[in-house]
Amino acid sequence: MKCPVCKTQTLDAISLVENLPAQQCPNCKGIFIPSNAYLFWKRTQSEDLPKKEAASQIDPKWDADILKLCPNCGHIMKRYKVIPDTNLFLDRCGYCNGVWFDKHEWDVLVERNLHDNLNEFFTRPWQDRLHAEETKGHMERIYSEKFGEEDYQRIKEIREWLWKHPHSGMLLAYLQADDPYKV
Repeated sequence: MKCPVCKTQTLDAISLVENLPAQQCPNCKGIFIPSNAYLFWKRTQSEDLPKKEAASQIDPKWDADILKLCPNCGHIMKRYKVIPDTNLFLDRCGYCNGVWFDKHEWDVLVERNLHDNLNEFFTRPWQDRLHAEETKGHMERIYSEKFGEEDYQRIKEIREWLWKHPHSGMLLAYLQADDPYKV
């Protein structure tokens, strides 16, 4: 197997964790995990680990923006975003389902206990949730910038109260009327 980043380097067999074989490039330190090896390892795990926030700042090599060919079967690998508001993308082969990790990307997943959820990253629900989280964060930054942090927090409280109120429609009509006392 040849490295999809370096193109000429032959991947070396390694063991990422107990009973999880993989191949690693000796040059760029990228890692390839065949789908069947991961699925076998996943079945041997007792349960999913709870997800957690990063404890340190591992610096993955996220500058590999090149088109990658699967080292296993030679098909083009598709990039999937994994964690919101980061540039962490994993490359997955749509033919054999093998996954390529650029340098330190596996470490980021292990640190956050996400390495046992690998196949979820490539599903529509995961990608939709990721997109929704990023959109919400983006909109919150815009509102905070436009309203100011204090006013933004206050309007969020008012909005929550308003939407929970049994007469929210009437309250909204009152607020939107030019003159709410005019008949």
